Amino acid sequence: MEIRIADIPLEGLFFEVEEQRDYLEWNKERYPFQGPLRGWLTIRLMGIRLLVKGEIHASLLLPCSRCLEEFPYKVDVEFLDEYLPLEVLEREGEEVEISRDKADLSFYGEVIDMEALYLEKIYLSLPMKPLCSQECKGLCPYCGINLNRQSCQCHWEEVDPRWEPLKALKNGLIKN
Repeated sequence: MEIRIADIPLEGLFFEVEEQRDYLEWNKERYPFQGPLRGWLTIRLMGIRLLVKGEIHASLLLPCSRCLEEFPYKVDVEFLDEYLPLEVLEREGEEVEISRDKADLSFYGEVIDMEALYLEKIYLSLPMKPLCSQECKGLCPYCGINLNRQSCQCHWEEVDPRWEPLKALKNGLIKN
């Protein structure tokens, strides 16, 4: 849903978000939703600044980084974003210094896409390495069995390759 900046009244706009989506698509990845996406957004112009405040709640199915099984992941995001008009960037010959607390500013043109905004918030709240549980054992690196469901007969020893020269030295000392 796109909102024209010129159409925003002085008192601002309020939107309730409740929609049924099949999946969140981001960077060619698809994350299925479990149930509806819910939340609210307020948009208010404060001079030339546009303030967008809101909450988004959803549940997605994510693949575990260790065992690759899908598990439900609950998203609860609160946000307050500040936007400046694109003209601020387009001023020629002027250098604009932005402090650290303003470094996360975004810019708007004639319209702002609200759907893209809250879907981005959901995506940014996802963990980099999702885990079905902290105790997840993952997959056996040799046979590929999910070690959470069953154990395998593979005997493997995880050795840091940086210790190999010491292991070779030890074996050489023992043989002499």
